[in-house]
This record gives sequence, C-alpha cells and structure tokens, in this order.
Amino acid sequence: MQRGCFDSNFFRKYLWVAALFIFFSTAIAGSAIGAVWGDAGLGFYLFGSDIVAPNGLVYDPLMRLQMNLNVGSKNIYGFAYNSFFTEKPTPGVTTNSNQGRFDFTKREYDLVLGLAARPFSGHENLEFRLWTISLANLNRGTDTNKPNGFKDGMAAEALYYLSGERLWGSLSVGYFFSKQLVEPDGEPYKPGVLLGADLNYDILSSPKKLYAFGNLQLVNLNSRWNAGLAWRPFDILSPDTELRATYGKYINLKEQTVSQSIYLVEIKYYFETMKGLNQYVR
Repeated sequence: MQRGCFDSNFFRKYLWVAALFIFFSTAIAGSAIGAVWGDAGLGFYLFGSDIVAPNGLVYDPLMRLQMNLNVGSKNIYGFAYNSFFTEKPTPGVTTNSNQGRFDFTKREYDLVLGLAARPFSGHENLEFRLWTISLANLNRGTDTNKPNGFKDGMAAEALYYLSGERLWGSLSVGYFFSKQLVEPDGEPYKPGVLLGADLNYDILSSPKKLYAFGNLQLVNLNSRWNAGLAWRPFDILSPDTELRATYGKYINLKEQTVSQSIYLVEIKYYFETMKGLNQYVR
C-alpha cells in the first residue's frame, strides 16, 4: 500500500524547526519586530535543466516558487527562505496522466530558518548568523512505498557585506554542525566548512536598473554556483519588480564527473516596510 506524502519523522523535524524559529523570534521581539523585507519570485526552468533531489534522484524541474522573508531591525532579525520546486511531467514518474503538462505530483520544498545579528557598532557590514536547513521531497521518486526523502542540518556563518556604488553583495564563511546534505551524484554526505560569495554589479549608472549577479557556495568539495542578469523595466508601475535570467551548476570538485545545470527565467518582486533596511541584505 502506498504511504502518504508525509510520515511522523517528517512532521517531527518540521515542528522542531518551526519551534526553533518561534523561540528566536520571541527572544528578540523587543528590538526586532518593526520591519519586514524580502522578495518573492516565480521562475521556470528551460533547456533540460536538472536538479538532484534530497533522496538522491536527479529530476527535470518545471518551475520554482520562492519567498525570502526577513523580520526585525537592521541589527538583529529573523529570516526564512522558502523554495518550492515542481517536476516536469515524465512517463513512468509523474502519476496523473489526466493533467498532462500540468501534473505537479512530484515536488520538493526547501526551507532555511535562522537568526542574524550585527552586534558591533560602527561595523554594520559584519553579520553573524545561526540557521537550520531542511530539504524535503513531497512525493518525489518512483518508489511508491518510499516517495519521500529528507536532508537537514544546522550551521553558523559570518558574513561581510559589500556596499559600493556599483558593486554590492556579501562574502561568507561558516560551518555545518550536523546532519546531512546530498552530493551531485545523489550520495549523502556530512557537511563541514562553508564558503560563500554573493556579488552584484550595476551595468548601468542607474542603481539596480540592469545588473549582473553571481553567487557561489562551497561545502567541503561540493560547489553550487549561478550567474545571470537582472533587469527592472517597470519604472512607473512596479519599480521593485525585476526580470532575471540565470545559469547555474552544481559540481563535486573532487570527482569532476557528475554535475547538474539549471537555466532559469524568473520574475521577482522586492518588498520592505522600512526603506533602506535591505541595503546589506541578500
């Protein structure tokens, strides 16, 4: 008999993560609650993109819904980064033939929850973070008895934000304390040292009108990077809405044989209740 999409372990892990986030939010409520900022985006994958799922299976993604939410002040805030993926309909994998090209029965949901603080007066560019990550299949895979898969972990990270006139972004170093992630070949591994870079450069003199972006994350010898262009054409109707085109790759640097590539077009909207708060935020 086919099991449901969720089991008790799945719920317990998510309840633990949610409780941790609520604890952090409550603990800093006196100074943190006052502003909300972030972004929301809808993207579609092209040209045979592929992604490795938390249970180790590689699949062809169809689209991604993403929302990054930050709540707090400039010096201390909680954050939640959500990504929801759907898979392209595939014979023998997706299950509802009546839905045709709109069969979204195979899905993935990734979640990052954490707390960020900039404790040093006069050094607002330096930030420290503590966060948890969960990577979860929602009925992904061909095995009807075990359609789920789950990877998670906890990490601490230090970021230094760059805030030049035309170049902005962040550099980071951190460490995963626990649990597992998944390599490009689908094998689970215990993460460790984390290195990252998230850089943006204005192509035009107008700030954030047309800019190039790139980011890199290296965990042990597993690298994930992407680069692309972002354009904000809607000056009057929606100046905080942008169109993005991204190319990305996920590679195990030790093996150098198995990798995944993505081609993503996306529309993204940025929001904030207090202008200038996200000057340093990714």
